[in-house]
Amino acid sequence: MKLDLGTVGKWEKSLREAGYMSEDDHLVEHTKGDLWEMLSQTRGNFFFTEEKFIFAGGLLGASNFAVKYSDIKELKLVNVGGLLPLIPTGLMVICYDPEKGKNVKHKCSVMKRKEWMEFLRNKAGL
Repeated sequence: MKLDLGTVGKWEKSLREAGYMSEDDHLVEHTKGDLWEMLSQTRGNFFFTEEKFIFAGGLLGASNFAVKYSDIKELKLVNVGGLLPLIPTGLMVICYDPEKGKNVKHKCSVMKRKEWMEFLRNKAGL
């Protein structure tokens, strides 16, 4: 997706204020999508910066995360959905969470998931 420079400035400012980006980091790519946790779905935006993979969505932002590419350990194609996950738009990002001291999983749902997986794979050096 081609990033609009006016929108990029607003997003970068918001992500910096939220503590997800440093002043030296910049947005490279963006796509809309959903984050799936258990049976809940949170709509939002996936941001790809020079340093991190970020999800920002939902009203309270409880599901938001920012992951350094170097902390991404594995990527898998998965299905998403409610009780029967049948929708083939899922991308499982398994990464190390330094705050928790363990690996965590983020089930992301995006269109063109194979392209985004390859993008993340290249950034993470996998």
